[in-house]
Amino acid sequence: MNGNTQQRLNPLLSGLASPAILMVVIWAITLLLVAGGPIAYPGQPTAIVLSVVVIALAIFLLSYHVGKLSFDRWSEQWAKSSHLSARVLDRGVMAASLLGIAGIALVAFDRTVLSGVNNSAYSELLRCAPQLVDSVMIRRTPLLYGGYAMFSFGFVSIVLFLLKGEEIRGWAAALAQLSIVSPVGYALLYSGRMPILFVLVLVAMAMLVRVTQGRTLVPRGHYLVLKTAIAVGLFAVYSSAIWTSRQNFCIQMSPLIAELQEGKNERLTSRADNRALVDQTRRPKATQMITAAELSKRLAEAQAATWLPQKSNSIATALDAMLEAWNVQPRGYVISAIDSGYLSPRSAMIGLSTYFYLTHGVRTVDHVWNARDKFTPQWGVYEVGVLSPLLRIFFPGSDQVAVMEVEQREALIYGFFPSAWAAAFIDFGLVGAIVYVAIWGGLAGWSAAGSRHSGLMTPLLLLVFVLASVLLSPVQGPLGMANSALVLASMLATGLVLDLANLRARAPQDAGKLGVNTLAT
Repeated sequence: MNGNTQQRLNPLLSGLASPAILMVVIWAITLLLVAGGPIAYPGQPTAIVLSVVVIALAIFLLSYHVGKLSFDRWSEQWAKSSHLSARVLDRGVMAASLLGIAGIALVAFDRTVLSGVNNSAYSELLRCAPQLVDSVMIRRTPLLYGGYAMFSFGFVSIVLFLLKGEEIRGWAAALAQLSIVSPVGYALLYSGRMPILFVLVLVAMAMLVRVTQGRTLVPRGHYLVLKTAIAVGLFAVYSSAIWTSRQNFCIQMSPLIAELQEGKNERLTSRADNRALVDQTRRPKATQMITAAELSKRLAEAQAATWLPQKSNSIATALDAMLEAWNVQPRGYVISAIDSGYLSPRSAMIGLSTYFYLTHGVRTVDHVWNARDKFTPQWGVYEVGVLSPLLRIFFPGSDQVAVMEVEQREALIYGFFPSAWAAAFIDFGLVGAIVYVAIWGGLAGWSAAGSRHSGLMTPLLLLVFVLASVLLSPVQGPLGMANSALVLASMLATGLVLDLANLRARAPQDAGKLGVNTLAT
Protein backbone atom coordinates (compact mmCIF):
# COMPACT_ATOMS: atom_id res chain seq x y z
CA MET A 1 0.00 0.00 0.00
CA ASN A 2 1.67 3.25 -1.13
CA GLY A 3 1.56 6.44 0.87
CA ASN A 4 -1.07 8.23 -1.24
CA THR A 5 -3.44 5.27 -1.20
CA GLN A 6 -2.99 4.81 2.52
CA GLN A 7 -3.64 8.52 3.14
CA ARG A 8 -6.89 8.36 1.17
CA LEU A 9 -8.04 5.19 2.95
CA ASN A 10 -7.07 6.31 6.45
CA PRO A 11 -10.45 7.93 7.33
CA LEU A 12 -12.31 4.78 6.24
CA LEU A 13 -9.90 2.42 7.97
CA SER A 14 -9.89 4.52 11.13
CA GLY A 15 -13.65 4.16 11.25
CA LEU A 16 -13.52 0.39 10.78
CA ALA A 17 -10.85 0.16 13.49
CA SER A 18 -13.52 1.31 15.94
CA PRO A 19 -15.29 -1.82 17.29
CA ALA A 20 -18.54 0.14 17.55
CA ILE A 21 -18.56 1.24 13.90
CA LEU A 22 -17.32 -2.14 12.68
CA MET A 23 -20.10 -3.93 14.59
CA VAL A 24 -22.81 -1.83 12.94
CA VAL A 25 -21.27 -2.20 9.48
CA ILE A 26 -20.80 -5.97 9.77
CA TRP A 27 -24.37 -6.62 10.89
CA ALA A 28 -25.88 -4.28 8.31
CA ILE A 29 -23.98 -6.13 5.57
CA THR A 30 -24.89 -9.54 7.02
CA LEU A 31 -28.61 -8.76 7.14
CA LEU A 32 -28.53 -7.43 3.58
CA LEU A 33 -26.72 -10.56 2.38
CA VAL A 34 -29.25 -12.81 4.08
CA ALA A 35 -32.12 -10.85 2.53
CA GLY A 36 -30.75 -10.90 -1.01
CA GLY A 37 -27.58 -13.00 -1.24
CA PRO A 38 -26.95 -16.10 -3.37
CA ILE A 39 -28.69 -18.44 -0.89
CA ALA A 40 -32.42 -18.02 -0.33
CA TYR A 41 -33.26 -18.05 3.38
CA PRO A 42 -37.09 -18.16 3.31
CA GLY A 43 -38.53 -15.24 5.23
CA GLN A 44 -35.19 -14.14 6.68
CA PRO A 45 -34.39 -11.88 8.38
CA THR A 46 -37.66 -11.97 10.33
CA ALA A 47 -39.00 -9.17 12.49
CA ILE A 48 -37.86 -11.12 15.55
CA VAL A 49 -34.30 -11.38 14.20
CA LEU A 50 -34.21 -7.67 13.40
CA SER A 51 -35.45 -6.82 16.89
CA VAL A 52 -32.86 -9.08 18.56
CA VAL A 53 -30.04 -7.61 16.48
CA VAL A 54 -31.09 -4.00 17.12
CA ILE A 55 -31.40 -4.55 20.88
CA ALA A 56 -28.08 -6.43 21.04
CA LEU A 57 -26.33 -3.70 19.07
CA ALA A 58 -27.79 -1.04 21.38
CA ILE A 59 -26.45 -2.88 24.45
CA PHE A 60 -23.04 -3.32 22.84
CA LEU A 61 -22.77 0.32 21.73
CA LEU A 62 -23.92 1.70 25.09
CA SER A 63 -21.45 -0.43 27.03
CA TYR A 64 -18.76 0.44 24.46
CA HIS A 65 -19.05 4.11 25.38
CA VAL A 66 -19.07 3.26 29.08
CA GLY A 67 -15.85 1.27 28.64
CA LYS A 68 -14.30 4.07 26.61
CA LEU A 69 -15.18 6.66 29.24
CA SER A 70 -13.85 4.44 32.00
CA PHE A 71 -10.40 4.52 30.39
CA ASP A 72 -10.59 8.16 29.31
CA ARG A 73 -11.25 9.13 32.90
CA TRP A 74 -7.75 7.92 33.81
CA SER A 75 -6.20 8.62 30.40
CA GLU A 76 -3.87 11.30 31.77
CA GLN A 77 -2.26 8.75 34.06
CA TRP A 78 -2.09 5.98 31.46
CA ALA A 79 -0.89 8.34 28.72
CA LYS A 80 2.36 8.66 30.64
CA SER A 81 2.97 4.92 30.31
CA SER A 82 6.19 4.40 28.41
CA HIS A 83 6.41 2.11 25.42
CA LEU A 84 7.87 -1.35 25.81
CA SER A 85 11.61 -1.62 25.77
CA ALA A 86 13.04 -3.78 23.00
CA ARG A 87 14.47 -6.21 25.56
CA VAL A 88 11.13 -6.79 27.27
CA LEU A 89 9.35 -7.11 23.94
CA ASP A 90 11.83 -9.65 22.54
CA ARG A 91 11.59 -11.79 25.66
CA GLY A 92 7.81 -11.65 25.63
CA VAL A 93 7.58 -12.65 21.96
CA MET A 94 10.04 -15.51 22.39
CA ALA A 95 8.23 -16.82 25.47
CA ALA A 96 4.83 -16.70 23.75
CA SER A 97 6.25 -18.36 20.62
CA LEU A 98 7.90 -21.20 22.52
CA LEU A 99 4.80 -21.81 24.61
CA GLY A 100 2.63 -21.95 21.51
CA ILE A 101 4.94 -24.29 19.58
CA ALA A 102 5.45 -26.57 22.59
CA GLY A 103 1.72 -26.62 23.26
CA ILE A 104 0.68 -27.72 19.78
CA ALA A 105 3.49 -30.31 19.80
CA LEU A 106 2.07 -31.82 23.01
CA VAL A 107 -1.44 -31.89 21.60
CA ALA A 108 -0.19 -33.54 18.41
CA PHE A 109 1.84 -36.15 20.33
CA ASP A 110 -1.13 -37.10 22.50
CA ARG A 111 -3.62 -37.34 19.65
CA THR A 112 -1.45 -39.06 17.05
CA VAL A 113 0.74 -41.34 19.22
CA LEU A 114 -0.80 -41.86 22.65
CA SER A 115 -4.51 -41.89 21.86
CA GLY A 116 -4.52 -45.36 20.35
CA VAL A 117 -6.62 -44.32 17.37
CA ASN A 118 -5.98 -43.01 13.86
CA ASN A 119 -6.39 -39.32 14.69
CA SER A 120 -7.07 -38.18 11.13
CA ALA A 121 -9.84 -40.70 10.54
CA TYR A 122 -11.24 -40.21 14.06
CA SER A 123 -11.41 -36.42 13.63
CA GLU A 124 -13.09 -36.78 10.25
CA LEU A 125 -15.56 -39.29 11.71
CA LEU A 126 -16.62 -36.84 14.42
CA ARG A 127 -17.04 -34.14 11.79
CA CYS A 128 -19.48 -36.45 10.01
CA ALA A 129 -21.20 -37.71 13.18
CA PRO A 130 -20.38 -35.57 16.25
CA GLN A 131 -22.98 -37.49 18.27
CA LEU A 132 -20.57 -40.45 18.37
CA VAL A 133 -18.07 -38.58 20.55
CA ASP A 134 -19.47 -40.29 23.65
CA SER A 135 -19.27 -43.71 22.04
CA VAL A 136 -15.50 -44.00 21.64
CA MET A 137 -13.09 -44.66 24.50
CA ILE A 138 -10.02 -42.54 23.66
CA ARG A 139 -6.96 -42.50 25.89
CA ARG A 140 -6.04 -39.01 27.00
CA THR A 141 -2.94 -38.03 28.98
CA PRO A 142 -2.00 -34.88 30.92
CA LEU A 143 0.09 -33.88 27.90
CA LEU A 144 -3.09 -33.02 26.03
CA TYR A 145 -4.34 -30.69 28.74
CA GLY A 146 -0.92 -29.10 29.12
CA GLY A 147 -0.83 -28.55 25.37
CA TYR A 148 -4.26 -26.94 25.44
CA ALA A 149 -3.07 -24.53 28.12
CA MET A 150 -0.15 -23.41 25.93
CA PHE A 151 -0.91 -23.68 22.21
CA SER A 152 -3.02 -20.51 22.04
CA PHE A 153 0.06 -18.39 22.87
CA GLY A 154 1.12 -19.01 19.27
CA PHE A 155 -1.76 -16.78 18.13
CA VAL A 156 -0.56 -14.05 20.51
CA SER A 157 3.01 -14.22 19.25
CA ILE A 158 1.88 -13.68 15.66
CA VAL A 159 -0.22 -10.66 16.63
CA LEU A 160 2.60 -9.19 18.74
CA PHE A 161 5.02 -9.51 15.85
CA LEU A 162 2.65 -7.76 13.46
CA LEU A 163 2.00 -4.94 15.90
CA LYS A 164 5.62 -4.38 16.96
CA GLY A 165 7.68 -6.03 14.22
CA GLU A 166 9.92 -3.01 13.67
CA GLU A 167 11.31 -3.46 17.18
CA ILE A 168 11.68 -7.26 17.10
CA ARG A 169 14.87 -8.81 15.73
CA GLY A 170 16.77 -12.06 15.49
CA TRP A 171 15.43 -15.23 17.05
CA ALA A 172 12.36 -13.46 18.41
CA ALA A 173 11.28 -12.47 14.89
CA ALA A 174 11.95 -15.95 13.51
CA LEU A 175 10.06 -17.70 16.32
CA ALA A 176 7.11 -15.33 16.02
CA GLN A 177 6.69 -16.22 12.34
CA LEU A 178 7.17 -19.92 13.09
CA SER A 179 4.28 -19.67 15.56
CA ILE A 180 1.89 -20.08 12.63
CA VAL A 181 2.28 -23.82 13.28
CA SER A 182 -0.01 -23.44 16.31
CA PRO A 183 -3.25 -22.51 14.47
CA VAL A 184 -2.36 -24.58 11.40
CA GLY A 185 -1.47 -27.62 13.50
CA TYR A 186 -4.66 -27.28 15.53
CA ALA A 187 -6.74 -27.15 12.34
CA LEU A 188 -5.03 -30.20 10.85
CA LEU A 189 -5.34 -32.26 14.04
CA TYR A 190 -9.07 -31.61 14.28
CA SER A 191 -9.79 -31.63 10.52
CA GLY A 192 -11.12 -28.09 10.68
CA ARG A 193 -10.75 -24.71 9.04
CA MET A 194 -11.80 -22.23 11.69
CA PRO A 195 -8.48 -22.00 13.58
CA ILE A 196 -6.75 -20.88 10.37
CA LEU A 197 -9.59 -18.51 9.51
CA PHE A 198 -9.42 -17.06 13.02
CA VAL A 199 -5.68 -16.39 12.90
CA LEU A 200 -6.02 -14.82 9.44
CA VAL A 201 -8.72 -12.52 10.79
CA LEU A 202 -6.46 -11.62 13.73
CA VAL A 203 -3.69 -10.83 11.22
CA ALA A 204 -6.05 -8.62 9.22
CA MET A 205 -7.18 -6.75 12.33
CA ALA A 206 -3.58 -6.21 13.45
CA MET A 207 -2.88 -4.73 10.02
CA LEU A 208 -5.94 -2.50 10.36
CA VAL A 209 -4.70 -1.20 13.72
CA ARG A 210 -1.25 -0.50 12.26
CA VAL A 211 -2.64 1.52 9.36
CA THR A 212 -4.82 3.64 11.64
CA GLN A 213 -1.69 4.39 13.69
CA GLY A 214 -0.10 5.86 10.57
CA ARG A 215 2.25 2.92 10.00
CA THR A 216 2.73 0.55 7.10
CA LEU A 217 0.40 -2.40 6.65
CA VAL A 218 3.01 -4.83 8.00
CA PRO A 219 6.50 -4.43 9.49
CA ARG A 220 9.16 -3.98 6.82
CA GLY A 221 11.99 -6.37 6.13
CA HIS A 222 10.34 -9.76 6.54
CA TYR A 223 8.45 -10.20 3.23
CA LEU A 224 5.27 -10.33 5.28
CA VAL A 225 2.98 -9.13 2.49
CA LEU A 226 4.16 -12.00 0.28
CA LYS A 227 3.94 -14.50 3.14
CA THR A 228 0.43 -13.35 4.05
CA ALA A 229 -0.73 -13.60 0.44
CA ILE A 230 0.68 -17.13 0.22
CA ALA A 231 -1.02 -18.07 3.49
CA VAL A 232 -4.39 -16.81 2.26
CA GLY A 233 -3.97 -18.67 -1.03
CA LEU A 234 -3.02 -21.90 0.70
CA PHE A 235 -5.99 -21.55 3.03
CA ALA A 236 -8.33 -21.20 0.07
CA VAL A 237 -6.89 -24.37 -1.48
CA TYR A 238 -7.01 -26.21 1.85
CA SER A 239 -10.59 -25.11 2.51
CA SER A 240 -11.71 -26.38 -0.88
CA ALA A 241 -9.82 -29.66 -0.50
CA ILE A 242 -11.06 -30.40 3.02
CA TRP A 243 -14.66 -29.71 2.04
CA THR A 244 -14.45 -32.23 -0.82
CA SER A 245 -12.49 -34.73 1.28
CA ARG A 246 -14.95 -34.53 4.16
CA GLN A 247 -17.93 -34.97 1.87
CA ASN A 248 -16.41 -38.09 0.30
CA PHE A 249 -15.28 -39.45 3.68
CA CYS A 250 -18.73 -39.05 5.20
CA ILE A 251 -20.31 -40.87 2.26
CA GLN A 252 -17.75 -43.66 2.51
CA MET A 253 -18.21 -44.01 6.27
CA SER A 254 -22.00 -43.75 6.26
CA PRO A 255 -22.53 -47.54 6.68
CA LEU A 256 -20.09 -47.61 9.63
CA ILE A 257 -21.67 -44.50 11.16
CA ALA A 258 -25.12 -46.02 10.88
CA GLU A 259 -23.89 -49.26 12.45
CA LEU A 260 -22.17 -47.48 15.35
CA GLN A 261 -25.21 -45.33 15.96
CA GLU A 262 -27.53 -48.34 15.86
CA GLY A 263 -25.33 -50.24 18.31
CA LYS A 264 -25.25 -47.27 20.62
CA ASN A 265 -29.04 -46.95 20.52
CA GLU A 266 -29.57 -50.65 21.14
CA ARG A 267 -27.35 -50.63 24.22
CA LEU A 268 -28.98 -47.52 25.57
CA THR A 269 -32.56 -48.65 25.07
CA SER A 270 -31.96 -51.93 26.90
CA ARG A 271 -32.56 -50.26 30.27
CA ALA A 272 -35.54 -51.45 32.26
CA ASP A 273 -37.43 -48.38 33.39
CA ASN A 274 -38.22 -45.15 31.58
CA ARG A 275 -36.28 -42.95 33.97
CA ALA A 276 -33.11 -44.97 33.50
CA LEU A 277 -33.78 -44.97 29.76
CA VAL A 278 -33.83 -41.17 29.60
CA ASP A 279 -30.68 -40.87 31.68
CA GLN A 280 -28.76 -43.41 29.61
CA THR A 281 -29.90 -41.88 26.33
CA ARG A 282 -28.41 -38.61 27.42
CA ARG A 283 -25.17 -39.98 28.74
CA PRO A 284 -23.73 -43.40 27.74
CA LYS A 285 -21.49 -45.03 30.32
CA ALA A 286 -17.88 -45.96 29.71
CA THR A 287 -18.74 -49.68 29.56
CA GLN A 288 -20.89 -48.99 26.51
CA MET A 289 -18.14 -47.24 24.55
CA ILE A 290 -16.16 -48.76 21.71
CA THR A 291 -12.42 -48.93 22.32
CA ALA A 292 -9.93 -46.91 20.29
CA ALA A 293 -8.31 -50.09 18.95
CA GLU A 294 -11.64 -51.47 17.79
CA LEU A 295 -12.56 -48.16 16.17
CA SER A 296 -9.22 -47.99 14.33
CA LYS A 297 -9.84 -51.50 13.01
CA ARG A 298 -13.34 -50.64 11.85
CA LEU A 299 -12.16 -47.41 10.21
CA ALA A 300 -9.38 -49.25 8.37
CA GLU A 301 -11.85 -51.84 7.12
CA ALA A 302 -14.23 -49.17 5.90
CA GLN A 303 -11.45 -47.26 4.15
CA ALA A 304 -10.13 -50.43 2.53
CA ALA A 305 -13.55 -51.34 1.15
CA THR A 306 -14.06 -50.82 -2.55
CA TRP A 307 -15.65 -47.45 -2.99
CA LEU A 308 -15.92 -44.96 -5.81
CA PRO A 309 -16.64 -41.32 -5.02
CA GLN A 310 -19.82 -40.01 -6.48
CA LYS A 311 -18.98 -37.72 -9.36
CA SER A 312 -21.80 -35.76 -10.77
CA ASN A 313 -21.84 -32.36 -12.35
CA SER A 314 -25.63 -32.15 -12.60
CA ILE A 315 -27.36 -29.15 -11.12
CA ALA A 316 -29.92 -31.48 -9.56
CA THR A 317 -27.23 -33.19 -7.49
CA ALA A 318 -25.94 -29.88 -6.14
CA LEU A 319 -29.44 -28.65 -5.30
CA ASP A 320 -30.39 -31.90 -3.58
CA ALA A 321 -27.22 -31.80 -1.48
CA MET A 322 -27.95 -28.24 -0.33
CA LEU A 323 -31.57 -28.98 0.44
CA GLU A 324 -30.75 -32.11 2.42
CA ALA A 325 -27.84 -30.68 4.40
CA TRP A 326 -28.98 -27.10 4.98
CA ASN A 327 -32.68 -26.93 4.07
CA VAL A 328 -31.97 -24.02 1.70
CA GLN A 329 -31.49 -23.54 -2.02
CA PRO A 330 -29.55 -21.04 -4.14
CA ARG A 331 -31.36 -18.15 -5.73
CA GLY A 332 -32.41 -18.22 -9.34
CA TYR A 333 -29.44 -16.29 -10.68
CA VAL A 334 -27.04 -18.83 -9.16
CA ILE A 335 -28.96 -21.72 -10.69
CA SER A 336 -28.91 -19.96 -14.06
CA ALA A 337 -25.13 -19.49 -13.81
CA ILE A 338 -24.69 -23.21 -13.06
CA ASP A 339 -27.13 -24.26 -15.78
CA SER A 340 -25.45 -22.07 -18.38
CA GLY A 341 -22.01 -23.46 -17.59
CA TYR A 342 -20.53 -20.31 -16.06
CA LEU A 343 -20.25 -22.15 -12.73
CA SER A 344 -19.58 -25.83 -12.21
CA PRO A 345 -21.71 -27.51 -9.53
CA ARG A 346 -18.57 -28.26 -7.50
CA SER A 347 -17.30 -24.65 -7.61
CA ALA A 348 -20.77 -23.38 -6.80
CA MET A 349 -21.09 -25.70 -3.80
CA ILE A 350 -17.70 -24.65 -2.43
CA GLY A 351 -18.57 -20.99 -2.75
CA LEU A 352 -22.09 -21.42 -1.42
CA SER A 353 -20.89 -23.52 1.51
CA THR A 354 -18.50 -20.75 2.57
CA TYR A 355 -21.27 -18.18 2.16
CA PHE A 356 -23.64 -20.36 4.15
CA TYR A 357 -21.15 -20.76 6.99
CA LEU A 358 -20.76 -17.00 7.27
CA THR A 359 -24.45 -16.03 7.10
CA HIS A 360 -26.69 -18.79 8.45
CA GLY A 361 -26.25 -17.59 12.04
CA VAL A 362 -29.05 -15.12 11.32
CA ARG A 363 -31.49 -17.98 10.77
CA THR A 364 -30.17 -19.67 13.93
CA VAL A 365 -31.20 -16.59 15.95
CA ASP A 366 -34.75 -17.10 14.70
CA HIS A 367 -34.74 -20.81 15.64
CA VAL A 368 -33.34 -20.09 19.10
CA TRP A 369 -35.95 -17.43 19.77
CA ASN A 370 -38.79 -19.72 18.73
CA ALA A 371 -37.46 -22.47 21.03
CA ARG A 372 -36.27 -20.13 23.81
CA ASP A 373 -38.31 -21.89 26.52
CA LYS A 374 -36.50 -25.19 25.81
CA PHE A 375 -32.99 -23.93 26.57
CA THR A 376 -31.25 -24.10 29.92
CA PRO A 377 -28.11 -21.99 30.58
CA GLN A 378 -24.87 -23.83 29.76
CA TRP A 379 -22.53 -21.37 31.50
CA GLY A 380 -19.90 -21.32 28.78
CA VAL A 381 -19.96 -25.00 27.80
CA TYR A 382 -21.70 -24.18 24.49
CA GLU A 383 -19.15 -21.63 23.30
CA VAL A 384 -15.90 -22.60 25.01
CA GLY A 385 -14.98 -25.77 23.14
CA VAL A 386 -12.41 -27.00 25.64
CA LEU A 387 -15.01 -27.31 28.40
CA SER A 388 -17.02 -30.16 26.82
CA PRO A 389 -14.19 -32.72 26.76
CA LEU A 390 -13.11 -31.65 30.24
CA LEU A 391 -16.61 -32.35 31.51
CA ARG A 392 -16.64 -35.76 29.84
CA ILE A 393 -13.28 -36.72 31.32
CA PHE A 394 -13.36 -35.25 34.82
CA PHE A 395 -17.12 -35.31 35.47
CA PRO A 396 -18.33 -38.50 33.76
CA GLY A 397 -21.56 -38.45 35.77
CA SER A 398 -22.58 -35.06 34.40
CA ASP A 399 -25.18 -35.06 31.63
CA GLN A 400 -24.82 -31.36 30.78
CA VAL A 401 -23.24 -31.95 27.37
CA ALA A 402 -25.86 -34.54 26.45
CA VAL A 403 -28.73 -32.31 27.59
CA MET A 404 -27.26 -29.43 25.60
CA GLU A 405 -27.20 -31.62 22.49
CA VAL A 406 -30.81 -32.68 23.00
CA GLU A 407 -31.92 -29.04 23.35
CA GLN A 408 -30.09 -28.05 20.19
CA ARG A 409 -31.55 -30.92 18.18
CA GLU A 410 -35.06 -30.04 19.33
CA ALA A 411 -34.46 -26.43 18.28
CA LEU A 412 -33.06 -27.60 14.89
CA ILE A 413 -29.73 -25.82 15.41
CA TYR A 414 -27.41 -28.74 16.20
CA GLY A 415 -24.26 -28.45 14.12
CA PHE A 416 -25.01 -24.91 12.95
CA PHE A 417 -23.29 -21.65 13.87
CA PRO A 418 -25.33 -19.53 16.31
CA SER A 419 -24.02 -15.95 15.84
CA ALA A 420 -22.85 -14.00 18.88
CA TRP A 421 -26.38 -13.19 20.04
CA ALA A 422 -27.80 -16.73 20.01
CA ALA A 423 -24.60 -18.10 21.57
CA ALA A 424 -24.86 -15.62 24.43
CA PHE A 425 -28.47 -16.66 25.13
CA ILE A 426 -27.76 -20.41 24.97
CA ASP A 427 -24.85 -20.10 27.38
CA PHE A 428 -26.22 -17.58 29.86
CA GLY A 429 -29.98 -17.13 29.40
CA LEU A 430 -31.67 -13.80 28.70
CA VAL A 431 -30.33 -11.77 31.63
CA GLY A 432 -26.92 -13.41 31.38
CA ALA A 433 -26.78 -12.68 27.65
CA ILE A 434 -27.38 -8.97 28.30
CA VAL A 435 -24.54 -8.94 30.84
CA TYR A 436 -22.31 -10.93 28.47
CA VAL A 437 -22.84 -8.51 25.56
CA ALA A 438 -22.37 -5.54 27.91
CA ILE A 439 -19.01 -6.90 29.13
CA TRP A 440 -17.96 -7.50 25.52
CA GLY A 441 -18.88 -3.95 24.55
CA GLY A 442 -17.21 -2.49 27.64
CA LEU A 443 -14.01 -4.37 26.88
CA ALA A 444 -14.17 -3.08 23.31
CA GLY A 445 -14.45 0.55 24.45
CA TRP A 446 -11.74 0.15 27.11
CA SER A 447 -9.27 -1.41 24.67
CA ALA A 448 -9.99 1.16 21.94
CA ALA A 449 -9.38 4.08 24.33
CA GLY A 450 -6.35 2.43 25.93
CA SER A 451 -4.73 1.81 22.55
CA ARG A 452 -4.98 5.49 21.69
CA HIS A 453 -3.99 7.01 25.02
CA SER A 454 -1.22 4.76 26.31
CA GLY A 455 1.77 2.69 25.35
CA LEU A 456 0.42 -0.36 27.15
CA MET A 457 0.29 -3.68 25.30
CA THR A 458 -2.76 -5.11 27.05
CA PRO A 459 -5.30 -2.72 25.46
CA LEU A 460 -3.63 -3.09 22.06
CA LEU A 461 -3.78 -6.89 22.10
CA LEU A 462 -7.36 -6.82 23.36
CA LEU A 463 -8.34 -4.38 20.60
CA VAL A 464 -7.12 -6.79 17.92
CA PHE A 465 -9.04 -9.63 19.57
CA VAL A 466 -12.23 -7.56 19.94
CA LEU A 467 -12.10 -6.41 16.31
CA ALA A 468 -11.69 -10.03 15.18
CA SER A 469 -14.60 -11.16 17.37
CA VAL A 470 -16.80 -8.37 16.00
CA LEU A 471 -15.94 -9.31 12.42
CA LEU A 472 -16.85 -12.94 13.12
CA SER A 473 -19.91 -12.17 15.28
CA PRO A 474 -22.41 -13.29 12.59
CA VAL A 475 -20.85 -16.76 12.97
CA GLN A 476 -19.96 -17.16 16.66
CA GLY A 477 -19.60 -15.33 19.93
CA PRO A 478 -16.28 -13.85 21.10
CA LEU A 479 -15.47 -17.00 23.12
CA GLY A 480 -16.64 -19.58 20.60
CA MET A 481 -14.47 -19.34 17.50
CA ALA A 482 -11.81 -22.10 17.40
CA ASN A 483 -11.25 -21.98 21.17
CA SER A 484 -10.92 -18.22 21.06
CA ALA A 485 -11.54 -18.17 24.82
CA LEU A 486 -8.06 -19.67 25.23
CA VAL A 487 -6.63 -17.06 22.85
CA LEU A 488 -8.26 -14.28 24.84
CA ALA A 489 -6.81 -15.66 28.09
CA SER A 490 -3.38 -15.90 26.47
CA MET A 491 -3.60 -12.33 25.20
CA LEU A 492 -4.58 -11.05 28.63
CA ALA A 493 -1.77 -12.96 30.32
CA THR A 494 0.83 -11.86 27.77
CA GLY A 495 -0.24 -8.22 27.80
CA LEU A 496 -0.27 -8.00 31.59
CA VAL A 497 3.12 -9.71 31.94
CA LEU A 498 4.69 -7.39 29.34
CA ASP A 499 3.23 -4.26 30.90
CA LEU A 500 4.25 -5.26 34.43
CA ALA A 501 7.74 -6.26 33.26
CA ASN A 502 8.13 -2.95 31.47
CA LEU A 503 6.93 -1.09 34.54
CA ARG A 504 9.51 -2.84 36.71
CA ALA A 505 12.26 -2.19 34.15
CA ARG A 506 11.37 1.51 34.04
CA ALA A 507 11.04 1.96 37.80
CA PRO A 508 14.79 2.54 38.50
CA GLN A 509 14.97 5.06 35.66
CA ASP A 510 11.92 6.92 36.94
CA ALA A 511 13.36 6.90 40.45
CA GLY A 512 16.64 8.30 39.11
CA LYS A 513 14.84 11.07 37.27
CA LEU A 514 12.87 11.88 40.41
CA GLY A 515 16.08 12.11 42.43
CA VAL A 516 17.73 14.43 39.90
CA ASN A 517 14.69 16.68 39.86
CA THR A 518 14.63 16.77 43.66
CA LEU A 519 18.33 17.77 43.85
CA ALA A 520 17.82 20.41 41.20
CA THR A 521 14.95 21.83 43.18
